Amino acid sequence: MSFRLYKEGQGRWARGSLAALLVGVGLFATVSMSQWFEGNAWGTDVLFTIPFVNWAIMTQSLLSVLVFVPFILAGFWYYNQARVSDFLIETESELMNKVTWPTGPETVKNSIVVVVTCIVILCWIAFSDFVYAWVQEFVY
Repeated sequence: MSFRLYKEGQGRWARGSLAALLVGVGLFATVSMSQWFEGNAWGTDVLFTIPFVNWAIMTQSLLSVLVFVPFILAGFWYYNQARVSDFLIETESELMNKVTWPTGPETVKNSIVVVVTCIVILCWIAFSDFVYAWVQEFVY
């Protein structure tokens, strides 16, 4: 694995989002694992102390960090892997250049249509449920 960025400057948002997502999942796993260790009173023994700063390194901290490191490496690896990077670069390029994005007023109008349609469908389902419940009560 080289430390040179593949196609540097292209697809920064898409590739960066993927790497950030992996680091976020790793951070969540690390914190969850550390909390689980603390809740179960496991791994609270001090392995060693870092001199000059007097930080006590416990088993739970060491294992939690060992879970986090692969997520960081995976984020860097996916950021640089040719196949994944090319896909994300092409996707970002397509979203920037080929997709026609609606204007603000169009978005508001379309949102109103969606909300009204949901309300109409909700009313139809509630009315149908009422009718079917009435028929069921009448039959039985």
